[in-house]
Amino acid sequence: MRIVLGLAGVALLGYGLLGLPTKLGPSQLLGLLLWMAVAVLLHDGVIVPVSTLAGAGLTRLGSGLRPASAAVLRGALMTGAVVTLIAGILLKAQSVARNTSVLEGDYAGTLIRFWVILAVLAAVLIYGIERTGSGPGESPQKTRP
Repeated sequence: MRIVLGLAGVALLGYGLLGLPTKLGPSQLLGLLLWMAVAVLLHDGVIVPVSTLAGAGLTRLGSGLRPASAAVLRGALMTGAVVTLIAGILLKAQSVARNTSVLEGDYAGTLIRFWVILAVLAAVLIYGIERTGSGPGESPQKTRP
């Protein structure tokens, strides 16, 4: 099944790449290639180093936590980062929108409320896991008397 899915993916990729020159003009094709090159540079030059440093910092920060608590911390921060990225795009679009009826939500206020709720929920979960001594997927610590 993996081989069939892999071959189907390669076939679709080839079809898309071969269809690009017929669907796009030279300037659009050049713009697409430039966009893809910048995306690769941004990913490899910014996102990977920042996430590696953040992961190392979280490992140090969460080194005294149980594995389940560290997982909750990492999950909360990753969720917050993704939501912030999406909200940042919406905030930017809202600031340049020419039509006031488009993107009329309070994205900044909602983002702040989201982070407060996320931090409280993560803190409660981490506290609960640390207090009980075990979390999901962990067996309780056995100590010798």
